[in-house]
Amino acid sequence: MIDFNEVYIYSEQPTTCPRCSGRTEIISDFSHIKDVIQIHKCLNPSCREEFVIQDDNEFENTFKNEKGPKTVE
Repeated sequence: MIDFNEVYIYSEQPTTCPRCSGRTEIISDFSHIKDVIQIHKCLNPSCREEFVIQDDNEFENTFKNEKGPKTVE
């Protein structure tokens, strides 16, 4: 059963299972809705965890807008 209370953020890296770190497959893709979510299922036969991942543009933009560490002159 999918726990919708835990939502993970996805990145450009391949998605891995939060429980066993195994590879996953997309079983539902809701990229057409406002919150852009996907439901993944672990491919590890002993795990089979299902979980939700979500695109988080604010999280991504935070790192792009950082100017790096401050220097003392």
